[in-house]
Amino acid sequence: MKSLNRWLPLTAVFSALMTATSAQAAWWVGTDDLMLRSDIQLLADSGVIQQPVTTFPLMWQGVIHDIRKVNSQQLPPHLNEVVKRVTAAYQRDHRTLQGRVILEGETAEPSVVRYGDTLRDKAQAAIQANYQSDNISGQLKVSKIKDPYDKNDTRLDGSYLGFKAWNWIVSVGAIDKYWGPSWDSSTIVAINARPVPGITFTRHSSVAESDDWLPPWTFTTSFGQLSERASIPSAKQWQARLGSRPLPQLEVGFNWVMQYGGDGYGNSLGDWFNGLFRGGTLEGFENMVAGFDLRWSGTIAGRPYAVYGTQTGDDFNSRKLKLYKNAYQLGAEIYLHEINSRIYLDRVDTTVNCTDDIKANCLYEHTFHQDGYRRYGRSMGSPYDNDSRAVNLGILTHLDTNTSWHNKLSWLQLNLDGGRVDLASQWTQTQLPARTVLAWRTEQQWREEADEVKWGLEFSQTTYKADDSNDWQTELFVKWQRLF
Repeated sequence: MKSLNRWLPLTAVFSALMTATSAQAAWWVGTDDLMLRSDIQLLADSGVIQQPVTTFPLMWQGVIHDIRKVNSQQLPPHLNEVVKRVTAAYQRDHRTLQGRVILEGETAEPSVVRYGDTLRDKAQAAIQANYQSDNISGQLKVSKIKDPYDKNDTRLDGSYLGFKAWNWIVSVGAIDKYWGPSWDSSTIVAINARPVPGITFTRHSSVAESDDWLPPWTFTTSFGQLSERASIPSAKQWQARLGSRPLPQLEVGFNWVMQYGGDGYGNSLGDWFNGLFRGGTLEGFENMVAGFDLRWSGTIAGRPYAVYGTQTGDDFNSRKLKLYKNAYQLGAEIYLHEINSRIYLDRVDTTVNCTDDIKANCLYEHTFHQDGYRRYGRSMGSPYDNDSRAVNLGILTHLDTNTSWHNKLSWLQLNLDGGRVDLASQWTQTQLPARTVLAWRTEQQWREEADEVKWGLEFSQTTYKADDSNDWQTELFVKWQRLF
């Protein structure tokens, strides 16, 4: 109940705004549409979009600005179709008032949540109302959860109130974020865990007249508060990401996250500033995670390709600007316009040695914030948590204007050491035994102006390291939503 009370002022303000009138497009692209992201990335790789596009929420302002500048007669037919799909998505959000009903469920609770997924529990029903004007945007989303993993069966995740001031967006709420170029998951800020409520400051457009001499850049930072049930109740979390495209072929991102404060500890801006420059050690009061990502794109025989890499350190010495105890992620992709498909290969390794004597249970852990880098037991970075390796091979295909298809083969080695981390919340990958998972997942999405249906199947075989036993599973999931 306390968590709901915290949202009552936002609910009241949003209700008052619903009586206003004015029209402006929604301000950003969220983390729930993998195919829209693929289209935007293709336009960026083809030179249509000049903005950085690996920071989500991704602001529409720069994306649509670049699309409107292009001469469609000079584009090949397949890019013209992509422009039409992205423009249609923009126009779908171009409403003063919008309502939405969402129903979704899966035969088993998802163990990992990747980019584009919207379900963290077995089933949920949600109602949502949106309002946008020139300088104010808001969303109220109320979800009812079946068998919630965190025991919260009513949530306001996805609700926010935003204001535009000059070239900046200030938003208050619980908004999913995703940082990095991977088509599977990020090792630093991903959507595996529930969003942290807080206040966020984000640059609205990556190009402004005041700094048009700089390459396109974006910046976002937020101050949030973790759960009262965390090991340090009501601990604070600060996040920041700077992204840029210094070259048309190169996009870079620099990330920094810190957990600090909490009940009985310093929570002021002064405490945040002091904690930021204490160096970031495993034994310190502040839990720091930092890193960077690079994505290089080009063309092979007229077909866009890209390679990318990320490095995320469980420790960051802010004085020496050095990352320690690093996890790595590498990927490659190519778009084949003959079959309207993007093929990608992604590998992530979260096996990190703390010291010569401690070979596991290091990444995302902390001696003071004993939940580590987790929210209600779920990693806020890689969904595979620590001591794991994952390889994903996928293909994203547009069958027609309204229908898309995503197929993925996964090879996962999870919790390789088999060790268990003693956490207040027992739902975490580190609580499960060492195992290898082979999986094939197929999902199809159909969308028209008002309706969307997404369904899929996953077939998997799990082999447990302890006794070499096997477990076969088949999962079905369905999502339906209607816009009003």
